[in-house]
Amino acid sequence: MQILIRILLLCGCLCPLMSRAEDLPVYCDDWPGFCEADGGGLYLDLARHIYEPLGYRVKPQSMPYKRALAMVVKGGYGITMGVYLNEVEGVHWPHYPDGADDVTVFMLDKWRKSWQGEQSLAQQRVLWQRGWAFDKYIKVPMRWHEVNSHQDAMALLPKGRHRYYLSAGVLYANDPLPPHVSRVFLRWLPSYPIFARSDAGLKLQQEWDRGMARLIDSGELTGLYRENHLLDYYSDFLRGLKQERRAQSDQ
Repeated sequence: MQILIRILLLCGCLCPLMSRAEDLPVYCDDWPGFCEADGGGLYLDLARHIYEPLGYRVKPQSMPYKRALAMVVKGGYGITMGVYLNEVEGVHWPHYPDGADDVTVFMLDKWRKSWQGEQSLAQQRVLWQRGWAFDKYIKVPMRWHEVNSHQDAMALLPKGRHRYYLSAGVLYANDPLPPHVSRVFLRWLPSYPIFARSDAGLKLQQEWDRGMARLIDSGELTGLYRENHLLDYYSDFLRGLKQERRAQSDQ
């Protein structure tokens, strides 16, 4: 009987230790549908579905984008979401993205008729929001200017000093366009979570890639896009991810 009591007491002491989850900070800006201040959004759902089954407790940390980058780039523990590939150095990059920005071009209707894709941006005055750094991923030379908000850009376009405004169109998919303004899809620009260049960061990066492969194979990834009302918009992007995953599995 004494042995049984000791075993029960030992189990009682160990259970709190075994069930104690490790806090995992997830840093991102307040992006509607992706990373919201109340803890909702696709990025945070992805982090929960990948890491919480492994014993982590996802702790959303909403902050301006540059500060979110610094939290991991400077060697801190956790994950920063929504970063363009090779935008920063000294971090671990995963194979699988956390999503993609649909690079969308806003312009006056009179310029829409002569639009010929990316080449039309060459040597033109182009706007985007502060911190987006499209010049690293669009290879034609542009005379670009940063603005503080989407509203500022849309107010400047009709004045004619800037011909185009680049942004992630999904963020404004349901917003009415001002008179005489058109929008056109340019291309997908995948974004990634980043992890500190440390053993802990490498472990998180490897767990991310295994988790994303599982979500793609099981169909859970599609379900998360549906739950966040993004499935219709991202159907082509998801189709490409599934094709890539199948090709990888066949190798």
